[in-house]
Amino acid sequence: MISALRTTAAGAIATLLASLALLPAMQSQAWLWPTAFAVVFVAATGFGLRHLGTPRLLIPLGQLAALGWAATLVYANDELRFGFLPSSESVRTLVERINDGLLVVVRFAAPVPHDPDLVVVTALGVGLVAIVVDTMVATFRLAPWAGLPLLLLYSIPATTVADGISPFAFILPAIGYIALLVSEGRERLNRWGRVVGFADDVAGPQKSVGGSALGQTGRRVGATVICLAVVVPAVLPSLPEGVFGQGDGPGLGNGGGGQTIRVDNPIVDLKRDLRLPQNVPVLRYRTEVNQPDYIKLVTLDEFDGQRWRPSQRSVRDIAGGSGENTLPDPPGLDDRVPRTRVRSTFEIAEALESKWLPTPYPPSALDVPGDWGYDPDTLDIVSKGESSAGLRYEVTTLDVDLQPEGLQAAGPAPSAVHGDYTRLPPDLPRQVVELARQQTAGAATAYEKAVALQRWFRTDFIYDLSVEPGHGGSAMVEFLTDKRGYCEQFAATMAVMARSLGIPARVAVGYLPGTRQPDNSWLVTAHDSHAWPELYFAGYGWVRFEPTPQAQTGMPPTWTVPDSGTTFTPEPGLTGRPEDPREERASAAPVVPTVEPTDMAAPANPGSNGWSLDPVPLLIGAGVLLLLASPMLVRTTIRRVRLARSEPAHLVEGAWRELADACLDYGVAWDASLTPRATGARLLTALPMSVSAAVHRLVGAVERTRYAPEPGSVGSTPRDVRMVIRALREGAPLSRKLLALLLPPSLWRHLPRLWRPITRLFDAVDAIGPRLRQWWSRSDAGGQAAARPGR
Repeated sequence: MISALRTTAAGAIATLLASLALLPAMQSQAWLWPTAFAVVFVAATGFGLRHLGTPRLLIPLGQLAALGWAATLVYANDELRFGFLPSSESVRTLVERINDGLLVVVRFAAPVPHDPDLVVVTALGVGLVAIVVDTMVATFRLAPWAGLPLLLLYSIPATTVADGISPFAFILPAIGYIALLVSEGRERLNRWGRVVGFADDVAGPQKSVGGSALGQTGRRVGATVICLAVVVPAVLPSLPEGVFGQGDGPGLGNGGGGQTIRVDNPIVDLKRDLRLPQNVPVLRYRTEVNQPDYIKLVTLDEFDGQRWRPSQRSVRDIAGGSGENTLPDPPGLDDRVPRTRVRSTFEIAEALESKWLPTPYPPSALDVPGDWGYDPDTLDIVSKGESSAGLRYEVTTLDVDLQPEGLQAAGPAPSAVHGDYTRLPPDLPRQVVELARQQTAGAATAYEKAVALQRWFRTDFIYDLSVEPGHGGSAMVEFLTDKRGYCEQFAATMAVMARSLGIPARVAVGYLPGTRQPDNSWLVTAHDSHAWPELYFAGYGWVRFEPTPQAQTGMPPTWTVPDSGTTFTPEPGLTGRPEDPREERASAAPVVPTVEPTDMAAPANPGSNGWSLDPVPLLIGAGVLLLLASPMLVRTTIRRVRLARSEPAHLVEGAWRELADACLDYGVAWDASLTPRATGARLLTALPMSVSAAVHRLVGAVERTRYAPEPGSVGSTPRDVRMVIRALREGAPLSRKLLALLLPPSLWRHLPRLWRPITRLFDAVDAIGPRLRQWWSRSDAGGQAAARPGR
C-alpha cells in the first residue's frame, strides 16, 4: 500500500510541477489553488478505487465522473438536488462556464487576463491531464509514457506566448518527470529485491548489474522525452521562429528567416501578425493599375455577441492546372455600373500558409494551380486541400467606378441580404446603439450614415496596437469609451453600428496594398495585415469603408462626400511619426468607400457554432494527436529544409532526394542506380502528362548541376517538386496516402542519422554516473585517511 501511495503521489506531484509551466500564459495566478485541488482530488480518487479493487479500465472513468461531480459542486452549485447531486440545470451551467472560458482563450492572446470561467477551464483541463498521468503511472504501470501528457501542458505556453518563455519554465516539468521515473523505478526494483547503493557496489559489483542497467534505461527514456519537449514546441508552426535554421532563399523565400505565417483564425491571427518582431514578407504581386486595392483573405459575416466569424458556405470547384477560370458576377453589382478589368500576378511566400487565397475584390477570372473552390455568393477562394505557400497565380478583378451620387441614391437592400446582414445579438450593449444614432443624427441616407460613422472614427479615435484584442460587447464598450484601438476594433465596431442602423454590414480580413518596389512590383508583409468593414448598397454590392485612422502625408484632399447637404474632407493629418508603420502607405488611398475584397468562402463546417466543443475529448485527444503527428512533423521539416536552400547545387540535390523519398512514401519504384534521365523516363510512366514538363525541368536541373560548369536557373525547382509530389499523392490509393501522411516510410532512411547525435547524448549521460562514483570514492577515502590519527 505504501508503494502504491508513493507512485500515486509521484504522478500528482509531476502533474502539479508541469502545470506551473502555464504561469507565463496567465496574467493572474488565481487558477493555481483550484488546479492543485483538482490534481490532488483526482489522485486521491484513483488511489481509493485501486485500493477497493476496481477493474483497471473503470478507474479512469471513475476519476472522470468524480472530477465532473466536484466541478459541479464548486462551480455550478445553484441547482443541485439534495444539496450534492448534479441536475440537468447545474450540468448546463457548468457547460456554459466551460464554453465561456474557452471563448476567453480564443479572444485574448497570451498572457490571458484573469477570468473566473477561465479558472474553471484551467482546473478541469489540468485535472484531465492528471487523470491520464495517474492512469499511466499508477493504474497501468507505464510511467515513461506519462511524459506525453506532461509535455502537452508545457507545449501550451511554448506555442502561445508571443515573446517566448524562459528556459526555467521547462525545468520544473522536467524535474517532475524525472522524479516520476525515479519513483517508478524504485518501486519496480522493490518487487525484485533491495536497491543496491554505492557501498553495495564496492562489496559486490555483481549485485549492481540489474540496478545499473535499469538506471541506464531510465536515464535514456528520460533524456528522450526531455529532448522531445524541447524539439516539438520549437518546430510547431505557430511559434515565431524554429530551431532548424532560417533559410535564405532568393526572392520571397520562406519569408522571414524561417518564420511561418499561418492564417487559421483570421481575427485572432491578425494581432499576432501585426506585432511580429520581424516584418515577414507574405506575398508579392504585379498589377496593371498605379494604386492597387486592398487584398482580401476572408469575410466574417456572423456576429454572436463575442466574435465575428465566417458563416457556413457552399463551395464550388475551380478547375486546376493551366487555363483561366471565369467566376460569376459579384452579388449585388448592377450591369449598368461602369467597371474595368485589372489583371494581377501573385506570388505567395513560402512563409504564408493559408486555406484562403489572397485576391482583390471582386475576382472575375482566376488561373491557379491545384485544387481550389469558390463560394458563388461571396466569390471567396478557398482551399480544398492545398496550401497557399509558394503559389503563383493570375487573377482578373473588376475595378468598379464608385460614385458618391450613385451610392447616395441606392435603394434598400434585398430582403434576404437585409435579414442576414443586419442580425445582432439581443444582449448587445445599449450604449453601442445609442452612440451610432447620435453620430449619424441628421444623416438622411444609408450612405451618409456610413460616411458619418467613418469620419467619427477617423477623427476622434487613436490607433493603438497595444490595446488588448477582442470585439465582444464589453470590449466594444471599452473601445468606444477609451477611443483607442487597432484595425480589428475599428472594423468590428463600425460593422455592428451599421447593422444597428439597418445597413447590411460585415468584416473583411486581409492586407493593405503593400509597398511599391523599385521593379514596380508590390511587396506585402505581415505588418500589412488589416481588417475593414464592408457595407451593402443596392446596385453596387459590397463596398469597403475605412474607419481606421491614418496619418495624412500633407497631400491636398482628393475627394469630397455629400453629408446632409454639406461637404467635408478627410480629417487633418496627425502630427509626428504614425504609430502604425502601415498608416503612411495606406494614407495615399482615398477614404471614399471603394469596392474591396468580399467574403472569403469558409468551407462548410457543420456544427461550427464557436467553441461549444466538449473539452473532455479535446484535451485527451490532444496528447494522442501529438504522438501521432511526430513523424509527420519531422518529415515536413526535412522537406522544408531541403527546398529552402539558397545554393543552387544544394537546392537541386535536396529536391532530387525529396522526390526519391516521396516516391518511396507513395509506393512508386525508385532505382538509385539509374541516371537522372532514366529515372525521369520511368517516373513519367506512372505520372499524368500534366506534370511531364515539371519532371523534364527537374531532370535537366539535376544533370546541369552534376555535369555542367554552371547549373543555370533553378528557381522553379521547389515548385516543380511540389507539383510532382502532388501528382504522386493523387495517383496513390487511400491507404498509401494515409501511410505517407502519418508514418512516412522514407522517414526510416533518416533514423540512423537522426539517432546518432541522440546516441552520443545518451553516452555522455551514462558516463556521468561512473565519474561521480569515482569522485565520491576518492573523496570518501581521502576523508577517512585524514581522520586517522598520525603514527
